[in-house]
Amino acid sequence: MTAPVDLCNLALDQIVARASIAGINPPNPPASLAAQVASRTYQLQADAVFRAAHWNSARVQNALTLLKAALGTPENPSGALPVPPIPWRYEYAYPNDCLLVRFVMPTPNLPGAGQAPLMTNTGINFVPWVCTSLPFVPAVDTDANGNQVKVILTQACKAQAVYTGRILNIDLWDSSLQNAVVGALAAWFAGPVTGDDKKQLKAINIASGLITAARISDGNEGITSTDNIPDWMNIRESGSGWGGWNIPNGGYMGAYQNWAGPDGISY
Repeated sequence: MTAPVDLCNLALDQIVARASIAGINPPNPPASLAAQVASRTYQLQADAVFRAAHWNSARVQNALTLLKAALGTPENPSGALPVPPIPWRYEYAYPNDCLLVRFVMPTPNLPGAGQAPLMTNTGINFVPWVCTSLPFVPAVDTDANGNQVKVILTQACKAQAVYTGRILNIDLWDSSLQNAVVGALAAWFAGPVTGDDKKQLKAINIASGLITAARISDGNEGITSTDNIPDWMNIRESGSGWGGWNIPNGGYMGAYQNWAGPDGISY
């Protein structure tokens, strides 16, 4: 089974560090500069690369835990529950394994046992269309004890989130994603481990190329769309008020982030 230390050693090979490590948590060997740098850097950079695209192998979908609901909603008709910040209808707990929310949607109402299937001529229950374009925003709020907690504010009832999760089993990562993480680690290892600016610059260029190649490879696998919405269609309903939440063409999805190299440039 591939472990974080294996990716760190591949990154050290990439910068020709002529060093290997046996562990990063805690650093092993304890006096090894490479192990200490890897211990400080690994999780931060792995998470940064995971946020750098909507990787298929990091896609997670889960129901969210309701924390607050607006007065008058089915969950809080009389105001017994705490209410979320205006103008949001619902506040949910941010999943512990979430690195980046892609989109939020309500749970569809499916036929129960004994009910007629949605497609009566086939006998097959197809999942009904659901809106995946409801606005959402990650935020920080306080719980009942006054502790700050990370939350998701949205209009979605019985919400599910599709998000980029922290996948601890590295063998589940696509090989191109593994290469991208190794490249990012090498870029951040090169300076402190070797002290060579030229090696660091070379490692940054390699990391940028690996991340770009991984994005292309990942995007070519699965459902893709080449739809180009013209401006005259995209502007429809753009002036709608907050109450209606009319989003032009329904395309509301959190964008992935750029990867920032140690040179201060985003890729």
